[in-house]
Amino acid sequence: MVTAAADRTVIRETGSVLRPEPADVTAAAAALAALTTVNDDDPGWSTIALPTQWTAARTVEHIADALLFYAAQVARRAQHRLPVLRDGRPAPAWEQVDNVVTAAHVLEGLLHELGSGRAWHPSGLADASGWAGMAVTEILVHGHDAAAALGVELALPGQVCARTVARVFPWVSLTVAEPEQLLLAVTGRARVSGVPADPQWWWQSAPLSEWDRRPRRRSSPPGWG
Repeated sequence: MVTAAADRTVIRETGSVLRPEPADVTAAAAALAALTTVNDDDPGWSTIALPTQWTAARTVEHIADALLFYAAQVARRAQHRLPVLRDGRPAPAWEQVDNVVTAAHVLEGLLHELGSGRAWHPSGLADASGWAGMAVTEILVHGHDAAAALGVELALPGQVCARTVARVFPWVSLTVAEPEQLLLAVTGRARVSGVPADPQWWWQSAPLSEWDRRPRRRSSPPGWG
């Protein structure tokens, strides 16, 4: 079990709060390498990746789509929603996974450049650590969905998960379970005592200084529902 006190020696902190770094985005994407062990013609790619209504293949496409949407918002320091840069593309499964890795590298570089700046996301005016936490969630949670549909075990990087949960799901205590399970629980993919199961979960993407101390909830259903 990971606690904030135990992590202090190995995880960078801002005050007493763990903070995801831009490099966490590419570290999360690297974890999806396990998906490439499944052949492109495997029927598992056409299996629904619950709890979404997408196939495993479309789920991986979505991850790249989301990261490129994030990259566009960050690159232009957007103050509103910009037109979607990409919404899927025909390609073999291995190439879709590789697209995720490429998009993750693009976003990591842009987050370094963002510095103390902010950019618009439906969940709030996010800073660099907020964007990193959201990106890690997209990659690992939907990566988990796709892996489950394919029958592949996906190892989530624990320290990356800890930083992400602490930053964008601050109402979840790191002391109640391993951070990998916490990330899956708060997004409805696992059950952990003490972590509310809310299908309308949402991120605290704006700085924690602006958080109202209540769990965030989205105002409209997710795109994959």
